[in-house]
Amino acid sequence: MKKKLITILSLILIVSIAFVGCGSKPAEEAPAKEETKAEALNVSLVVAGGLGDRSFYDSSNEGITMAKEKLGVNGTVLECKNDPALYSDQLVQASQISDVVVVVGFEFYDVIQEVAKEFPEKNYIYIDNTIEGVSNITCIDYMENEGSFLAGALAAMMTTDTSVAGMNEAAKIGMVGGMDIPVIRNFQVGYEAGAKHVNPDVVVETIFAGDFEDPAKGKESALALYAKDVDIVFQVAGKTGEGVFEAAKDSNQYAIGVDSDQRYINPDNIMASMTKGVGLSIYESIERIKKGEFKAGTVYKYGINENGVDVSFGTEDMKQIVSEDVMKKVEELKEKIKSGEITVPEAK
Repeated sequence: MKKKLITILSLILIVSIAFVGCGSKPAEEAPAKEETKAEALNVSLVVAGGLGDRSFYDSSNEGITMAKEKLGVNGTVLECKNDPALYSDQLVQASQISDVVVVVGFEFYDVIQEVAKEFPEKNYIYIDNTIEGVSNITCIDYMENEGSFLAGALAAMMTTDTSVAGMNEAAKIGMVGGMDIPVIRNFQVGYEAGAKHVNPDVVVETIFAGDFEDPAKGKESALALYAKDVDIVFQVAGKTGEGVFEAAKDSNQYAIGVDSDQRYINPDNIMASMTKGVGLSIYESIERIKKGEFKAGTVYKYGINENGVDVSFGTEDMKQIVSEDVMKKVEELKEKIKSGEITVPEAK
């Protein structure tokens, strides 16, 4: 009996060991973990001012947002709020956390060159300025003179029907620039050329507000122009330009927006906007990097032929201030610039 019991216990032990053996595998035989997907490209946007200007900075952020949605990049925005003490710090921080750093603001001209040397493996995309000869700084240069030519032609055509133009005095249109710097001068020279192409006798009055972040100065500047019988003011002043729109409303006059389609801000007084494809150019640059087609250290030009500048008249549901006939004439001028029949002067 004892011998039989020992035999039974031995069989149970053998079966148990067999079950344990079937139910587990050595660690080296465990299925390997799936390979991790390639890390997403990290992109930082550094702006000299701040988002919320409904113009230049916001349009640059649209490019980052588009890249996040369509290209799967990780995007970070760092704002300097026009504080010079933050320019270097924010740029360094962006360089530490990102593979690509998009830099927006003429204020960074010296700083970006210093920081780029410290991070030679990073790609810097400098918006709306030109630096040549630095291998990891790629610039996007907009031909705002071409877009402003269309805005000036539009203003000259629209002021033709006013009482001012019907008098012996010459018709007057105006422009408020944020600061007297080369890029704003490029807007100005294009605006004047377009206006005089339509009407050689038109007078173009310009005031530089001295700031890109002060709507009060923009309003003061525009009111001064309207007081001189100017009836259309082109704002090229960032957030300062919001004051131009307020002045247009208070004076029952017209304004032209800039960088983004700004008609929605006040469709009764903003007749059109000269748009810059800032978001598009940033998106396309990131796309080139992803595809391995990016030419670092070069300058990418964005004019009418590259969809970099244009004139926009708002959305279809908005009541138009500009007639279809005038819109058609603006489009004809655009095609002549594309074909080279019209050469627009530059000032930068």
